[in-house]
Amino acid sequence: MNQTVSRYIPLCVFLGDMFGAQTEIALHDLEDPSHSLIKLVHPYVSGRREGAPLSDYLTELLEHPEELEGHRTGFPTKSLDGRTLYSGVYPIREDDRIVGFLSINRDIAAFRTLEDALHGLIESYIPGGADGQRQQRLGAVRDQFDSVASERTMSASGDSVEAALKDACRLLGFEGTKIPADERLRLLSVLDSQGVFRIKGAVGEIACLLGISEPTIYRGLRSIRRSRTGEGPSE
Repeated sequence: MNQTVSRYIPLCVFLGDMFGAQTEIALHDLEDPSHSLIKLVHPYVSGRREGAPLSDYLTELLEHPEELEGHRTGFPTKSLDGRTLYSGVYPIREDDRIVGFLSINRDIAAFRTLEDALHGLIESYIPGGADGQRQQRLGAVRDQFDSVASERTMSASGDSVEAALKDACRLLGFEGTKIPADERLRLLSVLDSQGVFRIKGAVGEIACLLGISEPTIYRGLRSIRRSRTGEGPSE
C-alpha cells in the first residue's frame, strides 16, 4: 500500500462521520488498479466493496492527467443498481505523479423525492404562475444529468453474457463467479440495470454459470423490480 495514500484513511472516516449515511467516501490506491479501493465508508451508497477495481471514470482521468490539474466536483456517476450519484474526486499526488484518488459520492435520490413533494405541496396552495417554468427547467437539468450518468454504466452490448457476469462479479469485489446466496440479489440487480437480461437466453446462461435454477433468477428479478418501483414487499 502506498504510504501517502494510506495517510488519507483517517480523513475518509472523518468525512463519512461529517457528511452522513448518504455520502460515500472512497479511497483508491493506484499501486494495484485491479483492487484499488482500499477504504470505503458508507458502501451501501454505490454498492461496492473494498478491494473493487478502479472505475472506468477514474481510469479515464488517469489516462489524461492534464485534464485534472486540481480536483473535480459536480459530475454524475451511477451506483451498481443504477441510481444517479453526485460525485467529486481529489487526486493524491507524489510530486507530479497521481498515486491515488479520494472520491466522494452522494446519493441524491432523497433530495429529488423532497423536491417533488415540496413542489406538490406548493402547487396545492399556489397553482400555476412561474412555477411551471421552473419545473420545466428542473426536468431539463435532470434529463441531462441522467443522460450523462447513464454513460458511466458498464454496457453488456457487444460482450458475451459470461463476460458481463464476470465483470459484475469483479465490480462487487468477488473473485470468479462464486457468489454467496445472500449477495445474489445485488448481483442480479447490477446485471438487470445494465440490460443483460434483455439479451436472448441470458437468464438460462447466467443460471448455468451461477449453478442455480432459472426460476430462482426470475424470482430474484421480480423482487428487485418490485423494490425499485415501490410496489410493496417482495416474495
